[in-house]
Amino acid sequence: MKSPDHRDPHKVLDYIKKLENEVAQPGFEIDQRQDIQVKIRVNESIGPGMFKPDPLIPGGYLANSLTLRAMRPDIFVLGESTEDLAVLHECACGHQLDLQFWKLCPHCAREIKF
Repeated sequence: MKSPDHRDPHKVLDYIKKLENEVAQPGFEIDQRQDIQVKIRVNESIGPGMFKPDPLIPGGYLANSLTLRAMRPDIFVLGESTEDLAVLHECACGHQLDLQFWKLCPHCAREIKF
């Protein structure tokens, strides 16, 4: 089965439902999902592609502006791990990225082509 388009969390969810149907049993309680928003503030002293806990906002993070621009607005996480949906990509700048999290390279701002 072809892996989902990681740009769309709804397609990822459809892919998981198809996998569950193939094995005829649910692996996750998808209908009991939780939507979580994380507050991220700009701080240019943080390195590209990195996050640091925000001392002013509990549960929030600091990141530089390129990192914020490069992030996908919707990230689909299933369970405690993100490894099941990982799609690794090596950018021309030499950094390895997981496509489920990035729409641009957070290190060099190159567009990621599927």
